[in-house]
Amino acid sequence: MLRNLALVIVLVLPSPVWAWGAEGHEIVAVMALGELTPAAKARVTVLLGSQTMLVHEANWADEIREQRPQTGPWHYVDIPLAAPVYDVARDCGDRNCVVEQIEFARRVLGDPRASAGARQDALRFLIHLIADVHQPLHAEDNHDHGGNAVHVNWMGERTNLHHVWDTQLVAALGFNVVSIADSLEKGVTLAQRKAWAGGTPAGWANESHALARDVIYPPLHDRMQARLPYDYAQQMAPVTRMQLAKAGVRLAWLLNTTLK
Repeated sequence: MLRNLALVIVLVLPSPVWAWGAEGHEIVAVMALGELTPAAKARVTVLLGSQTMLVHEANWADEIREQRPQTGPWHYVDIPLAAPVYDVARDCGDRNCVVEQIEFARRVLGDPRASAGARQDALRFLIHLIADVHQPLHAEDNHDHGGNAVHVNWMGERTNLHHVWDTQLVAALGFNVVSIADSLEKGVTLAQRKAWAGGTPAGWANESHALARDVIYPPLHDRMQARLPYDYAQQMAPVTRMQLAKAGVRLAWLLNTTLK
């Protein structure tokens, strides 16, 4: 299914494709597009103009940040690294975080009384924010702005931990978003699909937060400065692939159940 969409998708994607920056979001959208029901595809077409716009609009929520600065906090949730789980009163009292905004956008998308423009924006936000909540550093805070203040040296380059996870680990998977999505799709077992297709944004954030707390941060001996091993991308590839695949399955599930 994904291979059949490859040519069409390539025609609508911007070029060049960089990366959970741009590439990661497009991978998630391509995977989800291949799993949409006919009814959901029809509704996406009505709202966005064509089903492949699901991929083309995957980074719209980032592109409008300058025009809508109030949406900036919608892309993450600051769950304290040592905390066990998300707490709405502590972590999102003003409802301006990725967890609550996914819930809000889903309600708008599924509301037949909402305007076409409101439902269109809700769909665009869902495409993007469901991918964001699966990036582990979008669901934690260690007084370091989600890893942005953790300076790392990796393969001779000075960067920060958040950038490594947002961009470089996805880039290490390759630059053909359709091929990567196809590979992820084939790697999802029936049991995994059954387990992943459901849940809540809060539950998804808790999974991401646990990965940050238990997998990403423990090897960093210096909280604000670290040298990552040369094979870091290979070490973290299972986590990167799993989180992208979960996001693709869950985006499709949410759209299929909302756009009946």
